[in-house]
Amino acid sequence: MNGAASADARPSEPGARPTPYHRLATLRPAWSAWSRPLLTVVAALIAYVVLASVLLVLTILVLALAPGVNVAIGVTSGDPTSPLDVGIALAMGALWWPAGVIGVRIGGWRPLGPTWSVAARPRRERLRSTILLAVLGALVVVAVAALAGGLMGTGSDGAPAAGGTSAADGGAPILQLLLVVLLVLILVPLQAVGLELALRGLVLQAVGTWLRSPVIAVLVVAALAVIGREATAAVMLPALAAALAAAVLAWKTGGLELPILFTATTTGAALIVSALAAGSGAGAGVGALGAAVAAPGTSAAALASTEAGPVHADAALAGGAAAAIALLVVTAVIVVVVSRRDGLRLLEPVGRAADAPVPDPVLI
Repeated sequence: MNGAASADARPSEPGARPTPYHRLATLRPAWSAWSRPLLTVVAALIAYVVLASVLLVLTILVLALAPGVNVAIGVTSGDPTSPLDVGIALAMGALWWPAGVIGVRIGGWRPLGPTWSVAARPRRERLRSTILLAVLGALVVVAVAALAGGLMGTGSDGAPAAGGTSAADGGAPILQLLLVVLLVLILVPLQAVGLELALRGLVLQAVGTWLRSPVIAVLVVAALAVIGREATAAVMLPALAAALAAAVLAWKTGGLELPILFTATTTGAALIVSALAAGSGAGAGVGALGAAVAAPGTSAAALASTEAGPVHADAALAGGAAAAIALLVVTAVIVVVVSRRDGLRLLEPVGRAADAPVPDPVLI
């Protein structure tokens, strides 16, 4: 490291305020040049398009060799009981992980550590202290969506409305459902890491390079959540709420550990319930939530609630709206708990200590 780099790594002046998560790209002047945020985002987008194209081409080639398989997967159905649809959607979402790494390292030309957290690394201690809260909160959100959808999808006599046969009652083979569950358990954590790293962490810090206030950065993250989704309230409401929740939690906790866990649990539980309860009101309600937290542009995000009949469309709307409210309430509870546990004000985030040494620059 040369003399200039060593000087940059000196701690900040005594009395300086901690650096919040969304401002970590300003730790070194070279990282905060006005063009770096744009280059970071563009590099990540290009990398994702290339990786997704390769994945789809390879998938089509493999399926073309399989006898009796329809290879016309340009637009998949988004069927929650289809291992092919679920697997492709989750694999494409997981590609945001390498795309985000490329965006930060090549576009931003800075180390990946500050994108994970204010400690410039994944904080296992932070995850251990909040794991139960995040998991329980996510399960509550899914349960609320299922309950709201189930109530709306039930006839006035208390019986399931017409067409309300779940996959578990014979709608899909048990082995097919087990394969869906296996794919969810394997790929959902990878997708959650990719979505939070690229669509939350990278974007928050890109906007935070220009603006000190986190408000605009959080709103930009929320705006990205509407890309590639069905333009209905059933999907848009929980999509916006989920993006806001993840962005606020990343800013408040000073890293991506809690948002990754919260997103992974919500997505995994929603996909499993959607598969097991497919065709029912509860399945439609959770399906709206599943479409909201899916990776933008994938078949999982393109829930066609308007084509599922008026009963299931109403159930999807009820589930999506209830999930949106539950997401915001759970997020508020987590913010309060983190504030009390860390001795912070409600609108004060966990920050990087002003006297902490700046991470080394990227030399290659």
